[in-house]
Amino acid sequence: MVPAGERRDQRDTWNGFSNAFSHAFELAGVTVLFVLFGLWIDGRFGTRPLFTVLLGLLAVIGLAARAYYTYLARIEKEEEGKPWLRKNP
Repeated sequence: MVPAGERRDQRDTWNGFSNAFSHAFELAGVTVLFVLFGLWIDGRFGTRPLFTVLLGLLAVIGLAARAYYTYLARIEKEEEGKPWLRKNP
């Protein structure tokens, strides 16, 4: 029988893999969708590669900003109440 602490560690590990996989899929999927939409617009208006590049860059910049601010919020929540954040009187 597996001890409870070890099961919790395994569960945390699998949750970490799951979060990383979903984040990677989101990064790749959203970027591909934006690029495909840009290709479609360029095909309709004959402006290739203007919208493909613009929408691809917009997706990458937007996802990077979202990842950054999500990271900051997660770190702030994690460090809430820690002794090194308390103000000395």
